[in-house]
Amino acid sequence: MLIRSLNILTELALWILLFGITFSNSVVEIFAISVISFFIIKRILLKEFRPSKTPINLILYALCGIIFVTFLRSAYFSESVRGFARIVKFSFLYFALIDFFQSDAKRLKRTFWILMIVACVTFLNGIFQSIHGFDILRHREIIKDDYLRRILASFVHPNDFAAYIIFVLPLTFCFFCRGIKSEQKYFLSLTCLLGFYCLFKTYSRAAWLGFLIALIIYLFFYKKKTLIALPAFIILLIIVFPQEWARIKNLFAFEHNTVWERTQLWKGTWEMVKVHPFLGFGVNTFSRYFLEYKPIEYPDIRYTHNSYLQMWSEIGIFGLLAFLTIIFTVLRTALRNMRKKIRSGFEGFILLGIAAGYAAFLIQSGLDTNLFSLVLTTLFWIMTAYIVSLNKFIEKEIDIFPRNDGAV
Repeated sequence: MLIRSLNILTELALWILLFGITFSNSVVEIFAISVISFFIIKRILLKEFRPSKTPINLILYALCGIIFVTFLRSAYFSESVRGFARIVKFSFLYFALIDFFQSDAKRLKRTFWILMIVACVTFLNGIFQSIHGFDILRHREIIKDDYLRRILASFVHPNDFAAYIIFVLPLTFCFFCRGIKSEQKYFLSLTCLLGFYCLFKTYSRAAWLGFLIALIIYLFFYKKKTLIALPAFIILLIIVFPQEWARIKNLFAFEHNTVWERTQLWKGTWEMVKVHPFLGFGVNTFSRYFLEYKPIEYPDIRYTHNSYLQMWSEIGIFGLLAFLTIIFTVLRTALRNMRKKIRSGFEGFILLGIAAGYAAFLIQSGLDTNLFSLVLTTLFWIMTAYIVSLNKFIEKEIDIFPRNDGAV
C-alpha cells in the first residue's frame, strides 16, 4: 500500500515538474527533489539499493567520477560543490524515472499525454504573449527594444523557449500514426501548428537549424520519399515568410552582432581549454576564469553559447567525451532498427519523435546555453530516461499504446 502511494506521489510530482519546466526554477527544484526522495524511500522500503540496468549506467558513473575529480582540484570550492551536486541530482533523477517508467509501461503513455497537454498550454501562452505583449503565467513582457518582438512565453529568454519547442514538437508528429483516435490526431495536429508558429516567433536561428536537421532525421526514418518534398516546403516558407529567410541568411554573418558576440565568447573559452584541456578548470567555474581569458574587445562575462565548449573548459576532454558518449548511446539504441519500431505502432512514432527532438535540442546546444539552464537540463534528463525506458519496452515487444492495424 505504501509503495503504491509512493508511485502515485511520484507520478503527480513528475506531472508538476513537466509543467514547472515551462515557467519556474523553484518548482523544478522542489519537484525534482520530490521525485528523487520518493524513489529513495521506496528503495529503502524494498531493500533494493542497486539501480536499474540501462545502456548508459557505466558511462554515467564515469561522468560523475570525472566531475568529482575536477571538483577536488578546483580552486573555487563552493562553486564546484554546487556543480558536482548538480550532476549527482540529475543522475538520481534519471535512475528514479527509469525505475518509475520501467515498473509500469502505462506510465509512459500517461506521461506522453501530460507532456503534450503542457506543451499545448505553453504554446497558447506564447501566442497570447505575441498578441498582448506579456504572458499569462509570469507576466513576462516581450523585450521592448526588440524590433522582432521575439516571444519567450514564461521562459527567461526566447532561445530557451525555442529549445523547449524543438524538443517536444517532433512528438506531435504522432498524428501520422493510424492507430490512434481521431480526437487525439486533431489535438496533436493543433499542438503541432501552435508549436510551429511559436518556433517562428522566437526567431532563434540555432533552434531553427536544430529543428531542420531533426525534421530530416524524422522523415528519413518515417518515409524517405517525403524528403523530396522538403526543399519545396522550405521554398514555400521563404516566399511566405521573407523576413524569417533574411534572418536565416544572416546566421553565419560575422557582421551580425550576435555572431560577433558568440565568436568572442568562443575565442575566450578556447583559450581556457588550451590551458587545461584534459581535466578543465573545475566544474561550475567558467564565470570565475573567463574574465582572464576573454578577448580584450569583449566587455561582458556570460555563458559561452556553446554548451560543449564550455563543458570542455570546466570538466576537460574526458568529461566532455563521457557526456557525448551518453548522447551517442541513447540515440544509437533508440534509432537502431527504427523502421521496424515504427511498424510496431504508436510507441514507435513516439520514440522517433522524441529521438528527433533530442537531436534538435543537442544541435542547438552547440550554439547556445541549453545544457547550463536548470529547466532545460532537467527536461534533457527526463527525456533521456523516457527514451531509454520506451526503447526497452519496444525491443521486448511489449504493447504500451492502443493501436489498430499498425503505423504506416
